[in-house]
Amino acid sequence: MTIEQAAAPEPGDLLQVPRARIVPLSAPSLPYAATVERYLTGAGIAKSSAPIHRISLTTRGGAAQ
Repeated sequence: MTIEQAAAPEPGDLLQVPRARIVPLSAPSLPYAATVERYLTGAGIAKSSAPIHRISLTTRGGAAQ
């Protein structure tokens, strides 16, 4: 394996950084509890473990909500 050294940029060269595309949300944001339920459903968490995760998410993440 060989390692090639990259060329140093010339003085005055500007890096072109691609801009992020801003996409407006089509639906209003969900309440925090509904978001937690949606996450638990999609995360593939066992039904027996879901209550523990729900408690953790609502007491830590949702305290300020």
